[in-house]
Amino acid sequence: MVGRAAGEPERYDIESEAAMRLRFLGIDKRVNLRAHDRVRPDLTLESFRYVHDLDGSVLSVAGRADGARLEVTIEAGGRRETRSFALQAPVYPSSALGLLPVMHGMRIGDTRRYLVFNGETQTLDEASQAVLGFESSTLFEGPAFRITTAMLGLETTSWIAADGRPLLELSAHGTLVAALEDEARAKDYLVAASLNKNEALIDFSILRGATIADPRSVSRMEIVLEGVPPDFAVPSGGRQTCVRAGARLRCRVDRSVPPDPSERAAAARYLQPTLAAPANDGEIVQLARTLAPAPIEPREAVRRILAWIGANIGNEAVDAFSAVDVLHARRAECQGHAYLFAALARALGVPTRVVNGLVYSAAHQGFLYHTWNEVWLAGEGWRPVDATFGQGLADATHLELIEGETLGELAPLARLVGQLRLESARAEAHW
Repeated sequence: MVGRAAGEPERYDIESEAAMRLRFLGIDKRVNLRAHDRVRPDLTLESFRYVHDLDGSVLSVAGRADGARLEVTIEAGGRRETRSFALQAPVYPSSALGLLPVMHGMRIGDTRRYLVFNGETQTLDEASQAVLGFESSTLFEGPAFRITTAMLGLETTSWIAADGRPLLELSAHGTLVAALEDEARAKDYLVAASLNKNEALIDFSILRGATIADPRSVSRMEIVLEGVPPDFAVPSGGRQTCVRAGARLRCRVDRSVPPDPSERAAAARYLQPTLAAPANDGEIVQLARTLAPAPIEPREAVRRILAWIGANIGNEAVDAFSAVDVLHARRAECQGHAYLFAALARALGVPTRVVNGLVYSAAHQGFLYHTWNEVWLAGEGWRPVDATFGQGLADATHLELIEGETLGELAPLARLVGQLRLESARAEAHW
């Protein structure tokens, strides 16, 4: 909804609310987003507030832009974090991307670039838009301009009527479809969707094509993937080595590889508290001190944390923005387990990072996207640890694709989901 800001001449409010319900693994996931952007007549951003509710875990983002700087405040799990960005160009909210082509006239062949603040990732990103044609389709009434918008490596195609109405939008490689429809049709769709029991999300993201018996005991694995973008850098070195040939990637994961004595000690940043892993939060510190009332050897700290999480945190498909949310809910999926492990390990002085990639699931007979941790141990370097599976040394079906715990750091993974293909996987178990 777009309207003139009350009491604010020459300012407009863009308000939106979205509610999504995803059904997979037999569990309902609920996502709600409320967004408010205040923009100037040229649609540049002046102020904003976004509230994300993910399975009851709340993240709020608010701030202002004055043309020179963008100031952002992020709150989750009782923790507040501020960020400041220097602006070298006018900045727009992502909610304005559908309005900018209309404002500029939608001339076929036009291509424009914008600096955009993305409320979901809390990052500044470049977006490019191109008006490609004026066409008709059986999917909407009347002709419309076809416009592509590219941001964060993803492309969205929109069809906008000459009067500015958005008629159809395709994103996530055509798997997400949004269409303008009347209230009656929308309600009919909701009824049909509530009766749909298909696990479409799993089918879309899983990589099938190999069977691995007893994956939690695998110590070596060789895997070949196709469809990896040429500019997507997969970590290589030490226990995981990867070789690229175009869009084809061959990786070997070997848990028996000895440590590299030349590898440098972990950076101090892996001990720092973050929004996702607030190692200095009072509840986190108290629990860490309960687990280790006196200084202990890092390997023992890892063992105690894994044992406590395994006994007290349920493994359920529930998302969280912060380790504190996981501690309160006492349940989480893999990402929440990794956030809580990182917070507790850092609180005990063990450098810990969050990594993301693929892991083999015997239940689904394929590789699924997964999150786990790596801890720095003297004489060993980075050791993979999986709090979801209770593994002090994660099995070799874990293929790391990217490191990071913020939504901005994880955004590149969206380019892979639904595009990666498994050519082969061969595993050896020696444990």
